[in-house]
Amino acid sequence: MKVILVRHAETEWNQRGIIQGHMDSPLTARGALETSALLATLTDVAYPVECVYASPLGRAWHMGQALAGHFLCPLVAQAALKEQAFGHYEGMSSAQLQYDHPNEAEALFAQDAGFCPPGGESLAQASQRVIGFLHELQAAVAYQMLCIVTHGHVSQGILALLKEGKIDHFSRYAQPNASYSVLEMMEGKCITLRWGIATHLRKLTKLNN
Repeated sequence: MKVILVRHAETEWNQRGIIQGHMDSPLTARGALETSALLATLTDVAYPVECVYASPLGRAWHMGQALAGHFLCPLVAQAALKEQAFGHYEGMSSAQLQYDHPNEAEALFAQDAGFCPPGGESLAQASQRVIGFLHELQAAVAYQMLCIVTHGHVSQGILALLKEGKIDHFSRYAQPNASYSVLEMMEGKCITLRWGIATHLRKLTKLNN
């Protein structure tokens, strides 16, 4: 079974550098363009997606709706695909967190996947719930090609675990909004075939310059 792992498109809080977590904000105009660009590239590579599973948070659900409509397939909400819960940091700008709590900010975004924000969860915990869902899915369904829509930070943890077998270097796997990765699951194992694919966004970058 192959899985296309998608990050949602740009939101207003992404643009402003505000930590979202389990909170939410609307897509930007660029986010709408990113969604269209992703749909076009997935059409070009002709992935026969049979079902889309998406985080129920609005920004990911919007992408899930677009993908399911594009592929004319079912869309299923899955809470296990939510972003890491950042607790008391949600709604705060990354710059403000860095200013007020530099050690915590460094741990959260670069160094320590085991760091748990006050009132939230660690990246290690969030990544394991997504990996657990992927393994449950493999055992429960007969699809050959799925699409999973989730979030940026938790995707870093997932990719680190799949590529390196450990989460320590999660910051290496940062990727832009509306990028995607391709995973393959077989015999109880999950491997990353390609990750952080974002070539379809190059034209958008040129438009902004």
